[in-house]
Amino acid sequence: MSAKLCPLMMGLGLLVSGLDAKELDLAQINSPSALRRVMDARIAEIRATGDSTPPAGVPVYYVSAAQGNDTADGRTPSTAWQTTARLNRENLAPGSWVRYQRGGVYRGRVCVQKGVTYAAYGTGPKPMIYGSPENGADPKKWRRTDNPRVWSYPIGETDVGTLVFDDGAAHAIKIVIRTDKKTGEKFNKYTGRPFNSYRDLDGDLHFWHDYYKDGTGLVYLYSERNPGERFRSIEFNVKTSGFGVGGADDVTIDNFTVKYVGVHGVAAGPCRNLTVSNSEFVWIGGSIQAEGIYGRDYPTRLGNGVEIYGGCENYTVTNCFFDQIYDAGVTHQFNIPPKDGMKRFDQKNVLFAHNVFDRCNYSIEYFLTAKDGNPSRMENILYANNLMMNAGVGFSEQRADRGCAAHVKGWFHAERNRAFNYVIRNNVICHSIDRLMDVGSGLKNLDGSSSMPRLDGNVFIERTGGVFGKITEVPVRDRMCDTNTPAFLEAFGPGNRCVWLEKWESDR
Repeated sequence: MSAKLCPLMMGLGLLVSGLDAKELDLAQINSPSALRRVMDARIAEIRATGDSTPPAGVPVYYVSAAQGNDTADGRTPSTAWQTTARLNRENLAPGSWVRYQRGGVYRGRVCVQKGVTYAAYGTGPKPMIYGSPENGADPKKWRRTDNPRVWSYPIGETDVGTLVFDDGAAHAIKIVIRTDKKTGEKFNKYTGRPFNSYRDLDGDLHFWHDYYKDGTGLVYLYSERNPGERFRSIEFNVKTSGFGVGGADDVTIDNFTVKYVGVHGVAAGPCRNLTVSNSEFVWIGGSIQAEGIYGRDYPTRLGNGVEIYGGCENYTVTNCFFDQIYDAGVTHQFNIPPKDGMKRFDQKNVLFAHNVFDRCNYSIEYFLTAKDGNPSRMENILYANNLMMNAGVGFSEQRADRGCAAHVKGWFHAERNRAFNYVIRNNVICHSIDRLMDVGSGLKNLDGSSSMPRLDGNVFIERTGGVFGKITEVPVRDRMCDTNTPAFLEAFGPGNRCVWLEKWESDR
């Protein structure tokens, strides 16, 4: 799929007209259960995606957890390296390919290099990139504290965003501490009760990580019995990313499963020609970004499936599955620093298509803050043929800033989100604990035209009386899911359909 879509990104006018030859058939999707059936089929297709083949003559490197050896040369399947750590030490020429063997687990961040394609080979499940340094289901490593229901584990000073038990059967609730600015008293932000140390943990699978430089580095977990005996697998979302792209241009990441990272599945700064395709991102985020930013009296957490922070050009995410993401499934975002004045940080040719989003706080998030007359804008943006369900459900329900979930999240701001040729087309957008849409811009284009997106042929599914949200150029109240919504949507494009259900049915 990506091989067909990517060349089209080079033609700016093609982004909206005729780009997606394979349109999803949405006619029969009239309920959460119907959407779930379509999503399950699409997830199966994504998981079954075959391997891409390197062009003749390019350097190819191999990594195999089962058969590799870090003392080998890495140039053939029989002389593959074993670990990502060994790969990261190699200086790869632009145009090179790196192929990970399917069925293996590879722990640690992949340090992406310019012009390199990262892909899979072999048979079986997609190669799995884990941020978690180890399976913590070892009873000998868990020590009972002086609170008999609190256990400690030596994970170190790299902050842990959550713990995932038995491959997602359960997950831990991270305790972040709110400090009252007037009194200095400390509270558990999740429960509102006083909190000073691990001794104050009082809920099953609630945890606190003493990750501070002068702390113990221990994860403290509330459990009735030794967690290493209670679970067969315990993975730690440590503060790292699956693929660290940085500012590397001309990068492709294809056919991976990325799990258990505390920051982003793919983390990129300003770059050109980033393609992510045919991959899964599950249990992403939750680590602490920083203490006390945005004027908060508690730490801010983060974690996106695929992110570019900064300007970008030709940014494509297709045929991927996102589930249990603390923040956004995919995002392009940037707050332009005042020091950069009139410097341009455009976000051009962004395509998110044929993806499945489930249990992300935001399926798609975007923002571009351009203050004091900075002319930067988003240009040629297309979100098409995506299936989105359950915004704010699952992992992200433990957020300290609850109440902000949406499937398309643009963060209205008076100096944000100037956009040209921005289209949301043929998506299914179903159920959010807060709002379906939160799209806004306080900036018009320099020619005076609107920065609002065009919405064509989307299906919205929610409870009758639920919150639809906002699509606006000025501060407004949320719109509800009622009989007036279809007429409201007509101003933004044709063929949008609203399904408001009096009796809500489960999707599972």
